[in-house]
Amino acid sequence: MTAETITRLLRRTLAAYPQHTGKLSAGQIKDMQEVWLDMLDDIPDDMLIAAVRNHIDRSEWLPSIAEIRKSAVSLMREASPASQAAIDAWGEVKMAFRRVEPTDKPHFANPITARVVQRMGWFALSTSDSPEAVDRAQFERYYNAEMARVEQQAVQSPAVAAFIASMNADTFIEAPQERVANLTAQVAARLTSPERDMAVTRESLGY
Repeated sequence: MTAETITRLLRRTLAAYPQHTGKLSAGQIKDMQEVWLDMLDDIPDDMLIAAVRNHIDRSEWLPSIAEIRKSAVSLMREASPASQAAIDAWGEVKMAFRRVEPTDKPHFANPITARVVQRMGWFALSTSDSPEAVDRAQFERYYNAEMARVEQQAVQSPAVAAFIASMNADTFIEAPQERVANLTAQVAARLTSPERDMAVTRESLGY
């Protein structure tokens, strides 16, 4: 995501919500742009534009960072093979039972299905003597959990994901309390909604 795209997209977003834009000072608009640049620069231009337009079509309120990222995830999911419901994904697994040997490796277009099958074990699944309802229920539980995990990762900004990764058990134990407090404060500051705390002038945005 380029600064030019962010500026243009923010200007259009503000224009779409005149009832809110009129209440913002030049300083707040400047801070809003800085927040967008900081928190959304990992999203490709086309995806970010589509995500913001999707929000504008559905909401009467200026979007928060979280809402924009969730909108992007929603669009990605709709366009992905992973948009399948768990029951439909299980149907593909059942079809694979008939065409792929237990000792071979199946291929699934849906990456979530592939991960779950790998976790459960293809050989174990295809040779299972458990009632189908039992295997299906376990598959659907794993599938929905994996889907939620992937979507949560996509919603998180890189900074938050890096913070979570840095807070594994060993790192947390070794980290000084002051460092932990500073990291927590940094993440909290980055997660602040631009509508609540907007710390580019109107001229730089074309106003």
